[in-house]
Amino acid sequence: MFAYEFNKSALQVKEDDERSPAFIISPTGAKINRVFVVGVLTDVEQVRSSDELWRARIADPTGIFTVYAGKYQPEAAAFLAKAEVPQFVAVLGRARLYTQDGISYVSIWSKEINPTTEMVRNNWVITTAERTLDRVEALKIALSAGLQSNTLRTKLLDSDVSAVLADGITRAVLSYNGSDVIADIVPVIASAIEAVAEPREFTPANVDPQRSSVTDGAATRENERKNQQINEAITAQEDPAVTEALVRNKEHVLLKMNELDAGSGVPYDRLIETLEEQGLDEDDVEEAVQGLMDEGKCYEPRIGILKLI
Repeated sequence: MFAYEFNKSALQVKEDDERSPAFIISPTGAKINRVFVVGVLTDVEQVRSSDELWRARIADPTGIFTVYAGKYQPEAAAFLAKAEVPQFVAVLGRARLYTQDGISYVSIWSKEINPTTEMVRNNWVITTAERTLDRVEALKIALSAGLQSNTLRTKLLDSDVSAVLADGITRAVLSYNGSDVIADIVPVIASAIEAVAEPREFTPANVDPQRSSVTDGAATRENERKNQQINEAITAQEDPAVTEALVRNKEHVLLKMNELDAGSGVPYDRLIETLEEQGLDEDDVEEAVQGLMDEGKCYEPRIGILKLI
């Protein structure tokens, strides 16, 4: 799940059995207990020294995950205690939701944190985009049906939606505005894909045999369907002239950051001032910097300072 959707999750449910785990229900209806995320570790701080509690921030192309590790997660805590920033990491952990004064905060209590590579991060983004689009399509079915509760759940099951997702969507439509969810998240998915892949060259991986019982022919059609979904999401956001200009601006910003950084980073205002002298508008620089941060190519170690990954 992308950080964008995870951070907008504000509903928690628990089954009747006292021993059952609590689930967070995301805006697209995912039932979240444990999550697997990959991104750039941009910040680590020790929250409490008494019990070795650490907090980290991990960026994917859509936002920031807040990750904790303490005495009950000794391996993850040991990793964060010695971790160099920035670096690509993979995290497996339990999703937590805390509500105060009507505001919900979500975080991940990590079980495992391991260093990884940019290629793994990129593959994770594509897989996460596919699975998010699958939930969006199921949510569209729910909204068009105009049903609730068991009748909606039955409708989704009849439409080949998995039982877990059908249950999650049935709960989600009561707490989130489904139309707004779809309108907001599709551009986010497109942006995430653009951050890691050339849209015209994208070819999805084969369907995981453990997640599908379809024949080879059906698997091929499923790949084609997902390919079409993702390309439609990208195409809906594309403006060739704007895209080409943004690519040039990002390349220009990267070169200038590399030139100006003496080791401790580049002040944001200095970067803007220098590039304005070379013909770029402040808005163009800000857009390019945001794009580079989304792609995991630079980060902000402290406010007002930029540094290349």
